[in-house]
This record gives sequence, C-alpha cells and structure tokens, in this order.
Amino acid sequence: MSNQRETNEVPRTVISDIAERSGVSATTVSRVLNGHKDVSAATRNKVMQYIKELGYVSHRTSRTSSAQLGITVPMFNNYFGKIIEGVYEALQGRNAQLLPIRTNNYYDAEVSQVQQLMNQEISGMIFTLPQENADELLRIKQKGLPFVVADPFRLLPDEIPTIMVENISASMIATEHLLKLGHRRIGVITGPPDWKTTIDRTTGYYAALASAGIPIDPVLICEGRWQADSGDEAARQLLALPEPPTAIFAFNDDMAIGAIYAVHASGLRVPEDISVVGCDDALDDLPYALPPLTTIHQPLREIGRIAVDVLYRIMQQQPLEATHIKLSARLIVRHSTGPRKQ
Repeated sequence: MSNQRETNEVPRTVISDIAERSGVSATTVSRVLNGHKDVSAATRNKVMQYIKELGYVSHRTSRTSSAQLGITVPMFNNYFGKIIEGVYEALQGRNAQLLPIRTNNYYDAEVSQVQQLMNQEISGMIFTLPQENADELLRIKQKGLPFVVADPFRLLPDEIPTIMVENISASMIATEHLLKLGHRRIGVITGPPDWKTTIDRTTGYYAALASAGIPIDPVLICEGRWQADSGDEAARQLLALPEPPTAIFAFNDDMAIGAIYAVHASGLRVPEDISVVGCDDALDDLPYALPPLTTIHQPLREIGRIAVDVLYRIMQQQPLEATHIKLSARLIVRHSTGPRKQ
C-alpha cells in the first residue's frame, strides 16, 4: 500500500514495463513519476516518452505539469523584447513558466547559465542569437533538452530547428526601394562580417544591384556594430568620399538613426539630399524620428510565437514539417527616403 502511494497508485506491472522499455530501474521510473529533481533531463525525457506511449499520466505529473522554459537573450532591448512578447503571447493558456537569461553576448556567461537551467531539469529552451556553435548545440540536443533557435547568429545544420526572417529578400526589398527612387550610389552600413544576418543582407544588397545592372563599389560598404554610434561613424566615412552616396541602407534601425544624425551634422538633409533606410522596425519611436524612418519590418513577435509552437511540438515528440522556418519581411515607407536629388 505504501509503495502504491509513493508512485501515485501506479501498478507495479506498469512501472516494470516502463523501466524495461526505457532501460532504467523501477526506482528511477518511480522518481520520475513523483517529480523528483535528482533525475537527469535525458533520462526523464526517455522515461516520459514510454509513459506517454502507455497512455499513463500520474496524478502528481498532471498536477505539476507546468513546463519551465528557458530563453536566452543577448540584452533586454526593443528588438529582443518584441520576440519575448511573442513568446509570452504564445504561452497564454499553456501551463508554463518562462525563465529569461540575459547573456550580454558573453559566451561563458551563456554556457554557464544554460547549464544551470539544465541542472534544474527545465522542460525546454529557446535560444535567441546563441553564442554556442553548431557542435555545442548538437551536444545539448544529445543530452535530451528540447530547444529551438530564434534568430540564429550563424548558419546551423538541419538537425537544429531555427526561426528567422528571410534576410536576403528583406535586403533586396530595401535596396530596390531606393533604386526605384532613382538612387544608383547606395551606401550600406553592415553588421559584423561573421554574423549570418550580415552575410544574408549583404547578399540581398548585391542581388538587387546586379538585377539593376549596377556594379558593386566596395567603397560604399562600411562595417557597423549594430549600435547608433557605429552608424554615425560609418555614415561620416561614406559622406567623406569624393563621390558620396545619395542613399544609405543601414542593416538595422539603430545604425540608421546614427546615419541620419551624421547627415544632419554634415549640413545635409534627409531625405532631400540623402535617403536613409533601416531594418527591423523594432524601435517604438521610429514614426516620430526626424524624419520618420523608412525601414524593413521584421515580424519579431511572430518569431517568438512560432518558436514556442515549434518547441512544444519537439517536447511532445511530434514531427516538424520544416526545421528551418523563414518569415517574410515588408517595407514600411515613412519620410526618410525620397527621389534622388537631381
């Protein structure tokens, strides 16, 4: 009788069957059923798989089935904040607790904090712009932790599910907008060269120019660091060229704001003298900038919502229709772009 109470009245035959199928002891199965924390995530997931196959859910499990989900973010700013908002929206009605981790883009801090969460046997993980490389993420997967990557930092293999924006087409849309306005010398302010976002957006910029029959001029390409001050610095370099651009495409909105500041500081006007386009549409005050910024809208909340849906499918061991999901972006035309000055 006491043994039945300890395992929420699960018959010994059921426990033995689960133990035999999952290759663990009956004691381990009992501890999983009773929610003990001293069972590894990999073992717990394996045992739970066979529990589900047998159609058994213990009273304790059903009562304490609140999923603890971790999410890593480099920083708590508008961009990542909108992704987290989407995550919370998708968790409405789901019995789950979200544990955000701010990493500040520090590899050691991220690895350490993720390991701490794994030791707490969390149910699943959303990595946003993870610092871990593909091999490290695959090892985490092999340990049994379900996870998905939102907005990957680098190219990841098919075994790792990702959700991101189609950055190549997004960049093409921005560049084509400027081309339609008559601009032919279009400067770009990129992000760091090793970021997948930078690589894809540069590819889109090249493709749009090639379609218009415009050769690539390397002097029109300046590297930024995603912050406004780097957009300011890069724009000043572009404006100092013997033949400066008539338009600037910054690979995110912060750098675009910095570029507008540099244009104004040089005595020129936006968009009368130089047009400026950003990307992300993550800053809430963009419609109130001087002038309001034309930008590429990324569906950041949708990234968060889909990340949760995909993660739950993985946690429930359901098949995924696709492992790499790319969402479309769209152009938001405001007042920072205009026809090329004749």
